[in-house]
Amino acid sequence: MMRLSKKQHSREGLFEPLRGISERCFAMITLTNSGTLDKENLNVLLPETTVGTGEILEDTSETGRIRPWKKHKMSNVKLGELFELEERLFGEKDGYLLTESRMQSLKECAEFLWFLEDEKKKRRLHRANFCQVRLCPMCNWRRSLKLFSQVSAITDAILAEKKARFIFVTLTVQNVQGDALRETIDHLNKAFKYITDKHQTFAPAKKLKKNLLGYMKAEEITYNAERDDFHPHIHAILEVRPSYFDSGYIKQKDWTVLWRSALGVDYDPIVDVRNIKGGTPKAVAEVAKYPVKMHDILKVADKEKAARALRKLYQAIFKRRLVTFGGDFREYRRRLQLDDVETGDLTHVEAEEKTFNAVAQVLFKWRADVGVYIC
Repeated sequence: MMRLSKKQHSREGLFEPLRGISERCFAMITLTNSGTLDKENLNVLLPETTVGTGEILEDTSETGRIRPWKKHKMSNVKLGELFELEERLFGEKDGYLLTESRMQSLKECAEFLWFLEDEKKKRRLHRANFCQVRLCPMCNWRRSLKLFSQVSAITDAILAEKKARFIFVTLTVQNVQGDALRETIDHLNKAFKYITDKHQTFAPAKKLKKNLLGYMKAEEITYNAERDDFHPHIHAILEVRPSYFDSGYIKQKDWTVLWRSALGVDYDPIVDVRNIKGGTPKAVAEVAKYPVKMHDILKVADKEKAARALRKLYQAIFKRRLVTFGGDFREYRRRLQLDDVETGDLTHVEAEEKTFNAVAQVLFKWRADVGVYIC
């Protein structure tokens, strides 16, 4: 059977991770009984690993919210099964989407979770075997947390130095068939560049460009099972001068005209524009979500239909960035030296205290037979 080469699959256009961790994880070295984890000094001794207590994982965030590890792992398992079906149906004839190693990494994604624990039983994820497959629900949940954290940090840095306001814009096109999805995404990006790139002359966007300071753009693609087509669209956080809401304000109907002109279509595309009330870093970050969501495909009852949709979606986003930053967002992201949202670390994705005094390390393993993580 023919498979794509490692070069063809490199980084799925973006990333080629290390192999996932298997049962050999337990052949770990024994570490000391105490240690301090410092982001700036990772060469420290960690506590001995606790295993086999029977404890069921309940990981809680700083705000008291239970992190949905189980939910996303179960979705990851379903995706793995769908990829296997897609491979049986189309792989030998049309080429395989994942190499054998990538498929194995997908199956093993987040099977093992190592948490550090302090004296107050507060825990912090220290290590996990994330697969980095672009469509993986587990990895995309982690990317969404990471994007939230980064947008919050960027916005905080911007507001510390200048006066700015933020608006949230959704820009759409009509639904398209899977064969036209990749081309349509290119068209969307070209139109977005028309209205935001100050080096391009596009008269209808003159008013916007005069007040635009930066942006974060995410390309989202949803699937309509009833129509068997896709809806690609853009969610963007736009940083604008305060004068935008005075002399430079663009009404909703004028946004529609602007976007229609940029797309060059003969219909009025749906455009939604909202002022981000409060303009705080948290309020801005709340609307920043990682765009790849597999729920619409995974819930399709006709699995052959779902496998076909999976193939079309995967091919459409292959070698493509779905999250981009421009203007101030790009500059302040560079100053803050933030990791890549799509290809970077998925373990430390949220804002954390620099120092964590660990007295224990706890290992949880996914138990597929009972559908929970157990120590």
